[in-house]
Amino acid sequence: MTVPHCTAMNYLPLFCVVCLVFASCAAVPDVPSGPEELPPVDPSLFVRTDGRLLKAPDGSEFLIKGIAFGNAVWSNPADPSDFTHHRMDAYADVRSMGFNSVRFYLNYRLFEEDGRPYRYKESGFAWLDRNIAAAKAQGVYLVLNMHYPQGGFQSNGGGDALWTDSDNQARLVALWTAIARRYRDEPHILGYGLVNEPVPVNGIGQWKALAQQIIDSIRRVDTHHLLFVERAIWTKAETTKGERDFLLFPEGIIDPAGRLVYEFHMYEPMAFSHQNASWTQWKGFHSAYPDPSRVEIRNRQWAGFTRENPRASTGSFEWERYEGVPFKVEDPTFIAGYPVFQARAIGKGGTAWMDDIAVEEFDDHGNSLGVIWSSSVDADFGWAFWAKDGKGSLSLADTGRSGGKSLFIEGTTGDANITASEFGFRVVQGHSYSINGYVKGRNIASGADVRLRIDFYSGDSSTGWDIDYLNSYLTEFIELSRKLDLPFYLGEFGLITYAFEEDRGGARWLSDMLTLLNRYRINYNYHTYHEGAFGLYMNHEGFPDPERANTAAISVLKELQTGMPSFKE
Repeated sequence: MTVPHCTAMNYLPLFCVVCLVFASCAAVPDVPSGPEELPPVDPSLFVRTDGRLLKAPDGSEFLIKGIAFGNAVWSNPADPSDFTHHRMDAYADVRSMGFNSVRFYLNYRLFEEDGRPYRYKESGFAWLDRNIAAAKAQGVYLVLNMHYPQGGFQSNGGGDALWTDSDNQARLVALWTAIARRYRDEPHILGYGLVNEPVPVNGIGQWKALAQQIIDSIRRVDTHHLLFVERAIWTKAETTKGERDFLLFPEGIIDPAGRLVYEFHMYEPMAFSHQNASWTQWKGFHSAYPDPSRVEIRNRQWAGFTRENPRASTGSFEWERYEGVPFKVEDPTFIAGYPVFQARAIGKGGTAWMDDIAVEEFDDHGNSLGVIWSSSVDADFGWAFWAKDGKGSLSLADTGRSGGKSLFIEGTTGDANITASEFGFRVVQGHSYSINGYVKGRNIASGADVRLRIDFYSGDSSTGWDIDYLNSYLTEFIELSRKLDLPFYLGEFGLITYAFEEDRGGARWLSDMLTLLNRYRINYNYHTYHEGAFGLYMNHEGFPDPERANTAAISVLKELQTGMPSFKE
């Protein structure tokens, strides 16, 4: 029979889940409403939850110390026979570094083709069987993670078809049911990660519905494995305050077996972990850790700005220097300031340039403490464009005031500006701050408001790039874990290899992260074992090459994971 199409909801009701076999078959029978009658499994063989902790089969505390196997999921592989991500001896390698698990990335196409839905390929399962056997031989657990589900890879927002096509959801539910049925009695699988970094199009409720559907179907055949449910990394619909307070996790998920784990990812600060990454705004830029001059604000909120700075001219004019009026910080909520170039309503044909910007600080007696921030504005890195009506744009000009480059805004019809969002500075109560720099205009509409200014932000706390900042970021998840009395899993954290080069501090960041994770008993997984950008083995082609190993990262992992004492709260 064919799978029924269900369109009344954004997810499928339970009767749409299918019961599957692993060899190719034409018929897809319905799944019964209750649990399947399958051979009994001894639950004492499996890692389980106990409040916020995990417990090993012997009752001792179990802390997941994992590393990711990417398995070329982004290349959309259909056949694992020519994989060069890892050999089976890789499990001995990761064990020697102190890891006890692997977050094992899956692409649905290893098991199922779009043209033959619900007909599973034994080649995919045979490859998975070999990995399970190799991991088991080394005492390493696997977390099976659906990194690339039917409907598309989620993280970059291109996988809408998972959410808009109910057939894709039905196929994902069915595939997870098939996987769970096959491995229900395998204790060296820790559990199942339902969807990696989900980006629902209709809000968190859509993710909750799909996650619950998968859970209910898995539990008909497997009641022993952990289930890892991630927070949405973002959503294409508006979120409520309650959803944000719940950190975009799907609230109200029910696991009948009581083995639920919430998962989150962390690459903070992004400008450090993703420095010079070709696919990001930080391409071409490097940074270091720790860096006390960088400002990171927890729960940052806009709080005010310098209102009295002079406006630039209208019409067309060459470079003119504008000196801001010193602004005294007396509002106790102001934590940090950020340089801003405002270009309100310059008109569809208007263009406003800026260059050579500087911020000067004055003490409480008005004495200059010198320039505390400056930029020759030779790149658009770190500058964020905003327009209230969505009109206008930010661009980088090939020429600037003094021979370099410059930034320009054009075509705004309402309130608009660019903010140096990566370049904040701490402010001192009672001190004053002024911004100065150069502005050029062409066809600036009359009534436009073009000026340099400083925006001030408030927040719960302010830190530099240091262990206190990492701790403050983790705190939100720790607090929610306590509130829910559920274990949390940091399913991805790591650094691009550039962070370990030229004394940029990658080893220090990794050491700080491992210290905190162990202190708070947060289960974790390092990203990743083998890839050019984030891998411990950095070669793009072929199997992991010891000559291309990230020795700095491996050294920290070996030292801290095999010798770190257990901290308690």
